[in-house]
Amino acid sequence: MIAVSSLVIVLISLGCGSTNQLASEIVYDAKVQIEAAKEANAQHLAPQELGAAEQMLSRSEEALSAGKDSEAYRLGMRAHLKAKLAAAVAIANQMEAEASNSEGALALKVRAVEAAHRDLERAGQELEALQSTPEE
Repeated sequence: MIAVSSLVIVLISLGCGSTNQLASEIVYDAKVQIEAAKEANAQHLAPQELGAAEQMLSRSEEALSAGKDSEAYRLGMRAHLKAKLAAAVAIANQMEAEASNSEGALALKVRAVEAAHRDLERAGQELEALQSTPEE
């Protein structure tokens, strides 16, 4: 009977230890994801999402320090996901800005091509007019 209760205590201890390890790992993962979001310029392109991730990470670290491993894990997971969202929003915003710039550059090139076609047409008409004029 003593061996069984000792085994239960050992298993419970291992379970708590693994919860702490999982919480620590997700907090670390959230920090890494926040850095990735910053590298994607999220502080300028997705500041609300990044701020939410950082706030959630801070709360997760506080819970971990207080020994609230399950809460730390949940908050860490949310911080990780919010940071992923911040990175995705930043990249999407950056791509949208680049596409808009490309559209503007393309519109300028289209206008230049149209102007060149008009000039070519005008030059062709002038050449035709000169060719149809009788020589003296």
